[in-house]
Amino acid sequence: MSSSFGQEMLGRIVQDKKGKELGTLADLVIDVSNGEISELLVRCASNIDANRLPFPQKDGSVAIPSTEVASFGAVIMLKL
Repeated sequence: MSSSFGQEMLGRIVQDKKGKELGTLADLVIDVSNGEISELLVRCASNIDANRLPFPQKDGSVAIPSTEVASFGAVIMLKL
């Protein structure tokens, strides 16, 4: 079953706290034990070197813990 919330979030721009674009939301990882979002998989913008970020890479995207998200909206804002 797909989630309409998840589907409408995919492709949204992800920005750091200064408003600099990091990339776009490629997928969400859900913790099946509690149903909460545990990670955001972000496909980095072409000018961002994913290897320099403090997050692991998964399937060509950067895995950002949901605890690093400040807000979900038209743009996803990170705390860092």
